[in-house]
Amino acid sequence: MTPEVLALDLADAVREQAVNTGTDTPAIRGSDWRMATVATVSTNGTVTTTDGIPVRRMETYVSPTVGDLIYITQSSAGDWLAWGRSSTGGVAIGETVPARKSVSTSRASTTTLEADPHLTLTVSPGTYKLDAFLMYDADAAADLKLGWSAPAGTTGAWWPGAADSGMAGLAASPRWGAVTDVGTTTLPLGAIGAGTIVAARPVGTVVITTAGTFALMWAQQVSSATPTVLRGQSTLELRRIA
Repeated sequence: MTPEVLALDLADAVREQAVNTGTDTPAIRGSDWRMATVATVSTNGTVTTTDGIPVRRMETYVSPTVGDLIYITQSSAGDWLAWGRSSTGGVAIGETVPARKSVSTSRASTTTLEADPHLTLTVSPGTYKLDAFLMYDADAAADLKLGWSAPAGTTGAWWPGAADSGMAGLAASPRWGAVTDVGTTTLPLGAIGAGTIVAARPVGTVVITTAGTFALMWAQQVSSATPTVLRGQSTLELRRIA
């Protein structure tokens, strides 16, 4: 082999080593980002990826879970930071799914529960905090019957945050009993007469295992020709917490 060929081979080797060193050394390469999968979750604010990289979570990356597909970035000093999980196409942890009644809905002479036409949400599997604000009025003998429609397999518990069905005035005692299921048991809420608006504040926890529709269901507790009215500006929210 001639000296010229040896020199060319040596130059090629030096160039290849420089490229490899630049690729592997953050101080030369600079910052970068990529995707990774979480293998373990630590209590000190870090996760470790399946390829062995310990990464510190940003505060916005809440409730990390093994198997999360996350975005990670590396500084020129070699430190790794996790921005958060990538979207799965469903409701993200910390995201709120809201609904608002744009107009009032009246129902008379019926005790059959039906979904409210406005307070209906599309949900994906996860654990949610339920929070609703309802304004209604009804004949004192008819009241309001409240329940929920949820995807198959949904569990949870809720409290209506309203007056008992025996209320006779605005100072009535609230109903303190809670319900340890979602989508099965209904509760009667009190009313004191058509045109006198009262409020309810249902809250609870909803565990959804199948994607689908979650809706407020309601009707009259006792059939009456005087309508029970769920008023516009009532709201329903589910905030995913796990």
